[in-house]
Amino acid sequence: MKKIISILLAVMLVVSVATVSIGAVDYNPSDSYTVSNDTPTCEEAIKACNGGVLGAVQHIYFQLPAPVEGDEQNTTWTNQFNSTDLGLDYCQVCVYWWGGIAGSADKGWPSGKGCTWVGYKTKLVDAENRIYEATVPADGGTPVMIWNNGVNGGMDPDGPMFNYARQLADANIEGALEGDYDTLPEGSPVEDNMDQCIAIINYDPELAQENPLTHFWNYGSDWYVYYGNGCYGNYPTTSPNYHGRLASCVNPEHHHPKPGDVNDDKSVDINDVLCIQRYLANLPQPDGMTFDKDTADVDEDTYVSIMDATRIQRYLAQLCNIDGSKPYKEAE
Repeated sequence: MKKIISILLAVMLVVSVATVSIGAVDYNPSDSYTVSNDTPTCEEAIKACNGGVLGAVQHIYFQLPAPVEGDEQNTTWTNQFNSTDLGLDYCQVCVYWWGGIAGSADKGWPSGKGCTWVGYKTKLVDAENRIYEATVPADGGTPVMIWNNGVNGGMDPDGPMFNYARQLADANIEGALEGDYDTLPEGSPVEDNMDQCIAIINYDPELAQENPLTHFWNYGSDWYVYYGNGCYGNYPTTSPNYHGRLASCVNPEHHHPKPGDVNDDKSVDINDVLCIQRYLANLPQPDGMTFDKDTADVDEDTYVSIMDATRIQRYLAQLCNIDGSKPYKEAE
């Protein structure tokens, strides 16, 4: 039932966007086919609706998919029309969030203003990992979130920009309790919203939605808890199933050594302790050995100290796990 309602809401949003040209929160819509400098940011939109006050918000993330050569499935979001100064690997990602029929004073968000294409600009917060952050109202009434690549494809399949537009299927952001998303078995970190979660595109055709007006297929998304630095996983940091950022990360693009494998030799041993000690003493690493600050910070207090070397020593003595938990369990 939730999915049916969500699809109906998305249909009404598409209809409203396609048939009217209402300026979102008193900002004029762009006359071009792509996002313009006049398109407001998420924060500007919220302030415009709240009398200049940002108010309570949630921070939701999105990983822009890497461009694919010979893209026959329309999975690449960037193109020559929407690329930024950073190059063809990046574009201005935008979002809608929606609490009802666009333009309705009692249900729409922003109040009575509706949404104009392309919604609101998000912020690139991690260029290396192509992570974007959207600031969204934290209170109720904003159940649907829709990500897009800042390109207005129009309604005509033969139009000049139709095949350059990308948009995710609408997603529930009122909070993911157990069972809402398979990727969040314990739910989102905040029960009533999706603060600190990240949307990752899923190309499973069963999760895709066909736009009823354009017949363009919008892919679905999986949701994870975002840990920072491009790392995301299934469990919030307060869960007993969370074993540190690197150990819990399921990002397939990350090939970091395991926590404690400071020299990246595929094992955690006394040489890793030696590397930390030499680093703290400002001594060069032994020939052929590397040093990774990320994996050296095994206690994840944001800096490398003698406590990290001690943690590894205790782990090697089987007094604790590498994340500090007890009793010791042999690594799989």
